[in-house]
Amino acid sequence: MHYLAIIHKLYNLEEDANNGYPETAIAALEHRLQIRLPAALRQYYLSLGNNKTVNDSFNRLTSLEEIGFSEDDHLIFYEENQAVVLWGIAKAELQQDNPPVYGTYDSHRKEWFTDSNTTEHFLLSMAWWNGALGGLTYTAFTDLEEDLTPAHIKTITSHWKEQTGVSNQLLRFFTNDYEDILVLTTEQDGAVNGLYLGTNQEARFHSILDMLHMEWCYRTDRDE
Repeated sequence: MHYLAIIHKLYNLEEDANNGYPETAIAALEHRLQIRLPAALRQYYLSLGNNKTVNDSFNRLTSLEEIGFSEDDHLIFYEENQAVVLWGIAKAELQQDNPPVYGTYDSHRKEWFTDSNTTEHFLLSMAWWNGALGGLTYTAFTDLEEDLTPAHIKTITSHWKEQTGVSNQLLRFFTNDYEDILVLTTEQDGAVNGLYLGTNQEARFHSILDMLHMEWCYRTDRDE
Protein backbone atom coordinates (compact mmCIF):
# COMPACT_ATOMS: atom_id res chain seq x y z
CA MET A 1 0.00 0.00 0.00
CA HIS A 2 1.26 3.49 -0.87
CA TYR A 3 2.36 5.46 2.17
CA LEU A 4 -0.22 8.21 1.58
CA ALA A 5 -2.98 5.60 1.56
CA ILE A 6 -1.61 4.19 4.82
CA ILE A 7 -1.83 7.62 6.45
CA HIS A 8 -5.33 8.16 5.12
CA LYS A 9 -6.43 4.83 6.55
CA LEU A 10 -4.91 5.36 9.99
CA TYR A 11 -6.40 8.84 10.38
CA ASN A 12 -9.71 8.01 8.65
CA LEU A 13 -9.20 10.80 6.12
CA GLU A 14 -11.58 11.18 3.22
CA GLU A 15 -9.79 10.64 -0.07
CA ASP A 16 -11.36 13.72 -1.67
CA ALA A 17 -10.86 16.01 1.34
CA ASN A 18 -8.78 19.14 0.85
CA ASN A 19 -5.80 18.35 3.07
CA GLY A 20 -3.06 19.92 1.00
CA TYR A 21 -1.68 23.21 -0.24
CA PRO A 22 -2.71 24.53 -3.67
CA GLU A 23 -0.34 24.18 -6.59
CA THR A 24 0.06 27.97 -6.73
CA ALA A 25 1.45 28.01 -3.17
CA ILE A 26 3.98 25.29 -4.02
CA ALA A 27 5.01 27.18 -7.13
CA ALA A 28 5.46 30.38 -5.11
CA LEU A 29 7.75 28.56 -2.65
CA GLU A 30 9.83 27.10 -5.47
CA HIS A 31 10.12 30.53 -7.08
CA ARG A 32 11.17 32.11 -3.76
CA LEU A 33 13.90 29.53 -3.12
CA GLN A 34 14.80 29.02 -6.80
CA ILE A 35 14.46 25.25 -6.50
CA ARG A 36 12.15 22.42 -7.47
CA LEU A 37 10.93 20.37 -4.50
CA PRO A 38 11.67 16.65 -4.71
CA ALA A 39 8.67 14.85 -6.18
CA ALA A 40 7.86 12.99 -2.94
CA LEU A 41 7.91 16.13 -0.78
CA ARG A 42 5.99 18.11 -3.38
CA GLN A 43 3.29 15.45 -3.54
CA TYR A 44 3.01 15.39 0.24
CA TYR A 45 2.52 19.15 0.54
CA LEU A 46 -0.09 19.00 -2.23
CA SER A 47 -2.02 16.09 -0.74
CA LEU A 48 -1.59 16.24 3.06
CA GLY A 49 0.61 19.22 3.87
CA ASN A 50 -2.18 21.37 5.29
CA ASN A 51 -3.65 18.77 7.67
CA LYS A 52 -2.77 19.94 11.18
CA THR A 53 -3.81 16.69 12.86
CA VAL A 54 -1.31 14.64 10.87
CA ASN A 55 1.45 17.24 10.71
CA ASP A 56 1.23 19.35 13.87
CA SER A 57 -0.05 17.23 16.75
CA PHE A 58 3.49 16.84 18.14
CA ASN A 59 6.34 17.31 15.69
CA ARG A 60 5.58 19.86 13.00
CA LEU A 61 5.74 20.03 9.23
CA THR A 62 7.09 23.46 8.28
CA SER A 63 4.60 25.72 6.53
CA LEU A 64 5.38 26.85 3.01
CA GLU A 65 5.91 30.39 4.28
CA GLU A 66 8.61 29.23 6.72
CA ILE A 67 10.45 26.55 4.78
CA GLY A 68 14.01 27.49 3.89
CA PHE A 69 17.68 26.51 3.91
CA SER A 70 19.97 26.10 6.90
CA GLU A 71 23.38 27.76 6.92
CA ASP A 72 24.90 24.53 5.63
CA ASP A 73 22.45 24.06 2.73
CA HIS A 74 19.79 21.69 4.03
CA LEU A 75 16.19 22.42 3.13
CA ILE A 76 14.50 22.40 6.57
CA PHE A 77 10.89 21.19 6.38
CA TYR A 78 10.15 19.46 9.71
CA GLU A 79 10.89 20.28 13.35
CA GLU A 80 10.60 18.55 16.71
CA ASN A 81 7.86 19.93 18.94
CA GLN A 82 10.34 22.01 20.97
CA ALA A 83 12.55 22.71 17.95
CA VAL A 84 15.34 20.64 19.50
CA VAL A 85 15.64 18.59 16.33
CA LEU A 86 15.35 19.86 12.76
CA TRP A 87 14.94 17.68 9.68
CA GLY A 88 15.82 18.47 6.12
CA ILE A 89 17.08 17.39 2.72
CA ALA A 90 20.58 18.20 1.51
CA LYS A 91 20.50 20.82 -1.24
CA ALA A 92 22.76 18.66 -3.38
CA GLU A 93 20.12 15.88 -3.28
CA LEU A 94 17.02 17.93 -4.07
CA GLN A 95 17.05 16.71 -7.65
CA GLN A 96 16.23 13.21 -6.46
CA ASP A 97 12.55 12.23 -6.51
CA ASN A 98 12.62 10.62 -3.07
CA PRO A 99 15.84 11.68 -1.31
CA PRO A 100 17.00 10.74 2.20
CA VAL A 101 16.03 12.95 5.14
CA TYR A 102 18.62 14.08 7.67
CA GLY A 103 18.18 15.29 11.23
CA THR A 104 20.29 17.63 13.33
CA TYR A 105 20.36 18.84 16.91
CA ASP A 106 22.37 21.91 15.93
CA SER A 107 22.45 22.97 12.28
CA HIS A 108 25.27 25.46 12.99
CA ARG A 109 27.62 22.58 13.83
CA LYS A 110 26.88 20.84 10.54
CA GLU A 111 26.35 17.54 12.28
CA TRP A 112 23.58 15.57 10.58
CA PHE A 113 22.36 11.99 10.90
CA THR A 114 20.35 10.03 8.35
CA ASP A 115 16.88 9.73 9.85
CA SER A 116 15.20 7.94 6.93
CA ASN A 117 16.60 6.67 3.66
CA THR A 118 13.70 8.17 1.70
CA THR A 119 11.42 11.18 2.07
CA GLU A 120 8.33 8.98 1.90
CA HIS A 121 9.55 6.79 4.76
CA PHE A 122 10.31 9.85 6.87
CA LEU A 123 6.86 11.37 6.32
CA LEU A 124 5.21 8.03 7.12
CA SER A 125 7.22 7.68 10.34
CA MET A 126 6.23 11.19 11.41
CA ALA A 127 2.55 10.50 10.74
CA TRP A 128 2.79 7.33 12.86
CA TRP A 129 4.74 9.03 15.64
CA ASN A 130 2.45 12.08 15.71
CA GLY A 131 -0.57 9.80 15.77
CA ALA A 132 0.66 7.83 18.76
CA LEU A 133 1.59 11.06 20.55
CA GLY A 134 -1.91 12.54 20.35
CA GLY A 135 -2.87 13.00 16.73
CA LEU A 136 -5.17 9.98 16.94
CA THR A 137 -8.29 10.00 19.08
CA TYR A 138 -7.36 7.12 21.37
CA THR A 139 -3.80 6.93 22.67
CA ALA A 140 -1.87 5.41 25.57
CA PHE A 141 1.69 5.55 26.85
CA THR A 142 3.84 3.73 29.39
CA ASP A 143 7.45 3.67 30.48
CA LEU A 144 6.79 1.67 33.64
CA GLU A 145 9.18 -1.17 34.34
CA GLU A 146 6.30 -3.48 35.26
CA ASP A 147 4.73 -2.83 31.84
CA LEU A 148 7.83 -3.20 29.68
CA THR A 149 8.55 -6.81 30.60
CA PRO A 150 9.88 -9.40 28.11
CA ALA A 151 6.46 -11.09 28.19
CA HIS A 152 4.63 -7.88 27.30
CA ILE A 153 7.12 -7.04 24.56
CA LYS A 154 6.72 -10.56 23.16
CA THR A 155 2.96 -10.08 23.04
CA ILE A 156 3.46 -7.00 20.87
CA THR A 157 6.03 -8.56 18.55
CA SER A 158 3.91 -11.72 18.21
CA HIS A 159 0.57 -10.05 17.48
CA TRP A 160 1.61 -7.05 15.40
CA LYS A 161 3.85 -6.89 12.35
CA GLU A 162 6.95 -4.73 12.67
CA GLN A 163 7.31 -2.09 9.95
CA THR A 164 11.05 -2.23 9.36
CA GLY A 165 13.28 0.07 7.32
CA VAL A 166 11.14 3.17 7.88
CA SER A 167 13.28 5.13 10.33
CA ASN A 168 16.90 4.94 11.49
CA GLN A 169 16.02 6.45 14.87
CA LEU A 170 15.45 4.43 18.05
CA LEU A 171 11.81 3.75 17.20
CA ARG A 172 10.14 0.45 16.31
CA PHE A 173 6.76 0.66 14.57
CA PHE A 174 4.13 -2.10 14.67
CA THR A 175 0.75 -2.49 12.94
CA ASN A 176 -1.17 -5.13 11.05
CA ASP A 177 -3.75 -3.32 8.95
CA TYR A 178 -2.78 0.35 9.43
CA GLU A 179 -5.79 1.07 11.62
CA ASP A 180 -3.62 1.29 14.73
CA ILE A 181 0.02 2.03 15.43
CA LEU A 182 2.24 0.84 18.28
CA VAL A 183 5.64 2.44 18.78
CA LEU A 184 8.40 1.04 20.96
CA THR A 185 11.14 3.49 21.93
CA THR A 186 14.52 1.93 22.65
CA GLU A 187 17.99 2.52 24.01
CA GLN A 188 21.07 2.23 21.81
CA ASP A 189 21.42 -1.41 22.84
CA GLY A 190 17.84 -2.16 21.80
CA ALA A 191 16.35 -2.24 25.30
CA VAL A 192 12.76 -1.00 25.23
CA ASN A 193 12.13 2.09 27.37
CA GLY A 194 8.66 3.17 26.25
CA LEU A 195 5.47 2.11 24.48
CA TYR A 196 3.05 4.42 22.69
CA LEU A 197 -0.12 3.36 20.90
CA GLY A 198 -2.78 5.15 18.90
CA THR A 199 -5.92 4.47 16.89
CA ASN A 200 -9.05 6.31 15.85
CA GLN A 201 -11.25 3.33 16.72
CA GLU A 202 -12.56 3.09 20.27
CA ALA A 203 -13.34 -0.64 20.10
CA ARG A 204 -9.88 -1.43 18.78
CA PHE A 205 -8.28 0.72 21.46
CA HIS A 206 -9.96 -1.22 24.26
CA SER A 207 -9.18 -4.51 22.54
CA ILE A 208 -5.47 -3.62 22.56
CA LEU A 209 -5.62 -2.59 26.22
CA ASP A 210 -7.34 -5.86 27.11
CA MET A 211 -4.69 -7.87 25.26
CA LEU A 212 -1.70 -6.14 26.83
CA HIS A 213 -2.88 -5.96 30.46
CA MET A 214 -0.63 -3.02 31.37
CA GLU A 215 -0.89 -0.34 34.04
CA TRP A 216 -0.10 2.57 31.65
CA CYS A 217 1.13 6.03 32.61
CA TYR A 218 -1.51 7.67 30.43
CA ARG A 219 -4.65 6.63 28.56
CA THR A 220 -7.08 8.93 26.83
CA ASP A 221 -10.02 7.14 28.42
CA ARG A 222 -8.63 8.17 31.84
CA ASP A 223 -7.94 11.75 30.81
CA GLU A 224 -9.89 14.16 32.96
